[in-house]
Amino acid sequence: MKTRILHTLLSLTILLIFWYLLSLTAPRYLFPDPYMVLLGFIDLILHKNLVWNLLITLARVTTGFILGVLIGFGLGSLFLYSRVVRDIVYPLVAFIVVIPSFAFIPLLMIWIGLNDWLVIIGIIICTAFPLIYALISSYKYIDKRLLELTILHRIRGRKLYFKVILPLSITHIATILRYEAGHSWRLGLVTEYLALSNGLGALMLYAYSTLRVDQVIALIITIGALTLIFQKTINHIENHILKKWHLI
Repeated sequence: MKTRILHTLLSLTILLIFWYLLSLTAPRYLFPDPYMVLLGFIDLILHKNLVWNLLITLARVTTGFILGVLIGFGLGSLFLYSRVVRDIVYPLVAFIVVIPSFAFIPLLMIWIGLNDWLVIIGIIICTAFPLIYALISSYKYIDKRLLELTILHRIRGRKLYFKVILPLSITHIATILRYEAGHSWRLGLVTEYLALSNGLGALMLYAYSTLRVDQVIALIITIGALTLIFQKTINHIENHILKKWHLI
């Protein structure tokens, strides 16, 4: 643990030194050094309500992500119970998954309006459908010989899902969720940037329009940190479940 912390601190130190040296090669207002970005971050807190806007974005992203996970798990599990339903739904889900989530924003702006639900519904779409797809296709990540054994021992229905499919697919599902956690923050930021007057995306638009590059970088770092916390939380939950099921 101490070694990992030291490696992280060393990595950050190298990054800051490289960043500072690189900032010497360009005008400071176009490529601010770390100290200027820190001052920009403080200015965002004191004069641009950064904390309040962060909480707004956090509430939107968290609500959309949790609802997306619940809907994805619910529908994905339901579709797994019937092979006929699964075969019918699979092409539709696969089609929606390959469509960039950002493509839905203009339609949602028309259908929902410029409010919190615009971000929430967008994130539900970008989270639920990949999760449904992961659950429906979870058979691909299970050893065929193991599935043959379940047939031999007449393990079917709910028992097959909760005792075999879900435990053996949890790592694949968690990987999907970690990716979608990052995607949720990106989608939330872009939606706020394009359509809303508050949140981190709106702050980003204001910083860009006033050429406050220091604040743009500060906001990028803030969003990156929040995304990392989201992904680490999912990783912690995954490890807890795997330990509980004695898979690690």
